[in-house]
Amino acid sequence: MFFCVYNYVETLNMRGIFMNKTLWYDTPAKHWTDALPLGNGSLGAMVFFNTSKERIALNCDTLWTGRPQPIKKEGAYESLLKAKQMVEKGELYSAQKELESGFSTCWSQAYLTLGDIVIKYDDRTSPVSRYRRELSLEDAAANAVYYKSGKKITSEAFVSKPAELLAYRITSEKNISFTVEMKCPLLSNLSVKDGMIILTGVCPSDSDSYSPHYPCNSLVYSDDKEKSGVSFAAAVKIKTNGTLSPQNKTVRIENSTDTEIYMTVKTNFVDAFTPPCNSNIDPLKLCLDILKVTDSKSYGQLKKEHTGDFSALYNKTSFSLFKKNENSDLPTDKRLKAFQKDTGDLELYELLYNFARYLAISSSREGTQAANLQGIWNEHTKAPWNSNYTININTQMNYWPFLSWGLTEEFMPLVELIKTLSVTGEKTASDYYRAGGFVAHHNSDVWGFSVPTTGNVQWSFFPGGSGWLCHNLFEYYEYTLDRDFLVNTALPIMKKASRFYLDILTENNEGRLIISPAVSPENSFKINGKSVSLAKTSTIMNTIVLDLFKNTITAYEQLELNDGLYCEIKNAVKKIQPFKTGSKGQLLEWEEEYEECDIHHRHVSHLIGLHPFSIINESDMPEIFDACRKTLDIRGDDGTGWSLGWKINFYARLNDGNRALKLLKRQLKPIKSRKRSDFNYGDGGGTYPNLFDAHPPFQIDGNFALANGIIEMLARSDGKTVKLLPALPEEWTDGKITGLRVKGNAVLSFEWHNSKLTGYSIEGNRLEVI
Repeated sequence: MFFCVYNYVETLNMRGIFMNKTLWYDTPAKHWTDALPLGNGSLGAMVFFNTSKERIALNCDTLWTGRPQPIKKEGAYESLLKAKQMVEKGELYSAQKELESGFSTCWSQAYLTLGDIVIKYDDRTSPVSRYRRELSLEDAAANAVYYKSGKKITSEAFVSKPAELLAYRITSEKNISFTVEMKCPLLSNLSVKDGMIILTGVCPSDSDSYSPHYPCNSLVYSDDKEKSGVSFAAAVKIKTNGTLSPQNKTVRIENSTDTEIYMTVKTNFVDAFTPPCNSNIDPLKLCLDILKVTDSKSYGQLKKEHTGDFSALYNKTSFSLFKKNENSDLPTDKRLKAFQKDTGDLELYELLYNFARYLAISSSREGTQAANLQGIWNEHTKAPWNSNYTININTQMNYWPFLSWGLTEEFMPLVELIKTLSVTGEKTASDYYRAGGFVAHHNSDVWGFSVPTTGNVQWSFFPGGSGWLCHNLFEYYEYTLDRDFLVNTALPIMKKASRFYLDILTENNEGRLIISPAVSPENSFKINGKSVSLAKTSTIMNTIVLDLFKNTITAYEQLELNDGLYCEIKNAVKKIQPFKTGSKGQLLEWEEEYEECDIHHRHVSHLIGLHPFSIINESDMPEIFDACRKTLDIRGDDGTGWSLGWKINFYARLNDGNRALKLLKRQLKPIKSRKRSDFNYGDGGGTYPNLFDAHPPFQIDGNFALANGIIEMLARSDGKTVKLLPALPEEWTDGKITGLRVKGNAVLSFEWHNSKLTGYSIEGNRLEVI
């Protein structure tokens, strides 16, 4: 196929398009991380806009392996006691091995792909010219325009939240013919009935979760109805002015100038506690009922409803740096490459920021599941890290900027996930720790997986996921001052989490309370030539407990409550192990200054008190504040995509906007798409052609961390005061933010010129601006 890159003024004036709101390309997508994402929180689509064989990759937020099932490890508590005794004797490596064999369990369940819609055009050989595909972030609609054999062809698509469907339209100046089919890698049946493509199937009952290898080798289906996985159905309905005829499980369209393709998918998933076999949901009936709307509403009406719904959320806030650059007009992939030589394209920062807002609204809506490692977009049946909820930072990071953007309802899926874990984690706390309250570890899934996963303790033994998630809960209250939420949701869960940590805290020789033993997520150090990850305690675990206790005390006092638990927390918080510094002035990660296996490790977990928590700050802890800076100097400025994003936030908190911008530029390193969006660490962190964050592989958390870093550079609030431009980079001399929500239930708009604040307005509660 021949593609002619064009420079013409038939359909647009490039300077007239807001290039901070549009992704565009002059060739079709070749690989998955070239394609354009669409979504409504539940239904996800990656559109390639290929001119000969179109691919639309599909996902559904409740399409997971597994079912609710207890996961109990016999002798786990006894193993923990043995490990504690070994740690007290200084036998850290032996304690680590004890926990890996006697305490850890299995992998979480996996988020799946549904498969693809494939459109095969009859004309696959004629030259293609004047090709352009684009994604409008404000309208949440994608389209492609090109010429083939002298005739103009337009394809456009959107995924509607109001209508719960994917709409895809193909129009042409002259008649064209093509075939539409569906492909699904899961156990399923495909048929064509009344001109509609019908797909029904069942998800695997297990992800091969007890496999000793990762990724797991296979997907497991069960013939036992009681163990059956999630059932699903998808339906494709086609309306055309050409002729439509079924052909062996496909639909043939001939001599059409206007064809509309509508698709939806549903499952029988009820909640984390209801086995699929007990569900009364008929997913096929739901699909067919949804598609009936296309009988009474036109494509234009559906698109108008969709655009209105999406843009109302998208337009709550805006960000501009008031500077044009000739590279702003380039196709997005070429623009990304050009940025490596000319970083004057400030609109690219705006585009990345707006793209993150787009992804937030597209991947998390009220009533859907929480955004996972890949949001809602995944092309694998065995995705990297099962595309699960990794709660040693990644899931929390997904939601960092939501509240600043006023996306309070879109934040609710995370709240629902935390609610689920607060229930499933009760048994985990009891069985594994003989403790009250609840706990969640390193990984979770749609079923509320809360137990220690399998493998190395550096990820399997992390009982900090629950405490960290409570920070997200309390932040919701800090931003909204929603008293009912604090009373009925946040505080009850925070109390349960606090109960767990109170029960497992240990007093050390200095009379300080610590979590022991403990890890610092995914990092390790050397002892006698061996790589060890288990220590007597770790800074991150003690900081999580400290933050939880402080926030829980604040919640009690805001509500004027007082009980025995409050008194316990008040007494304990004074005794939590304080931060320690090392020989280089750095913040210590563990209780002692060990030789690290990788001084440039991607995780910087011990700085959690600096960000996202606010425990470490310049006024309260100046020495520790400086130690954080030294720690980052030692770690270096490289990293995976999400790691770079976190470091941007760290430097913003350190009031170093220039260093934060340096990391932001580093995160914009172009990463080449590959045939499979799988593990490829050798490429290093950066950004894919479609602006997805590259760990690599794709992880959506890096997109959100980058955007949140920009917010941290420009505004910071503690609920009483707000500091504007706390870490403004020298290169960002002029700019404007509108509609930015801050802690204290206030909404800010402000502008600056020549690096000086020139005006601001505050809606809602009045905060002191400093």
